Amino acid sequence: MKENLPVCHHCSKMDCIRKHGLARSGVQRYYCTSCKRTFQVRYIYLGNETNILRQVKALLDEGKSRVEISQTLGVSQGIIDRHIYLITLEEEEKVGD
Repeated sequence: MKENLPVCHHCSKMDCIRKHGLARSGVQRYYCTSCKRTFQVRYIYLGNETNILRQVKALLDEGKSRVEISQTLGVSQGIIDRHIYLITLEEEEKVGD
């Protein structure tokens, strides 16, 4: 009997997922045969969560500083800097269109 496998975080398909060993933390990893990428359902370090970019964007819109955002989300300032960089790249693409 096939157990319920998760939906791919990258391509959102669920019919081509297979187990792919364990992470160092002991959490189950999965492999998507469609997009050929691996992912975990649950991450121990919050900087890897899929919705962190949206959270950073929302906190920036509220006027929070980098330090306040990193303390609120429980991640390092380097991760916040990376996401701010990604947000600016995304906004530049929108302006260029």
